[in-house]
Amino acid sequence: MWLILCFALFFSGSTANAAESIELFDSDKQQVVATFANTESFQTEAKRLLQSVSGRVLELNPSLEHAMIIKIPLAPTQRLKHASSGIDTEIAEMFVIMPKKGNRPPWLILHTKEYETIVMEFGAKIDQLRAQVKLP
Repeated sequence: MWLILCFALFFSGSTANAAESIELFDSDKQQVVATFANTESFQTEAKRLLQSVSGRVLELNPSLEHAMIIKIPLAPTQRLKHASSGIDTEIAEMFVIMPKKGNRPPWLILHTKEYETIVMEFGAKIDQLRAQVKLP
């Protein structure tokens, strides 16, 4: 879990705003490999992913290795209510973690307005988001 927290703090800006770009980070290269304008279509996809949150990640330390990671600053912030996880908060920024190999489905690292980090599973397909950042 410490690895996730360190990564999230390193990769993140402070608060999200519409001027912040979408970033595509390759964990193998340890760098941002592409940036995109934070358009309404990215915001729509982010909302759709948040609406499909299914629960907290139960792994003690889910891997950030061999992954493509999309950083999406939310403007405006979005409310995440997930009663069974005890979550009711405003999300300012999300990271969609997409493992390159293996059977692990994508998952989310979320930053709240209060600078807390939440790690969540979701059920929505990410085909549209992958197309927006030009991933196969």
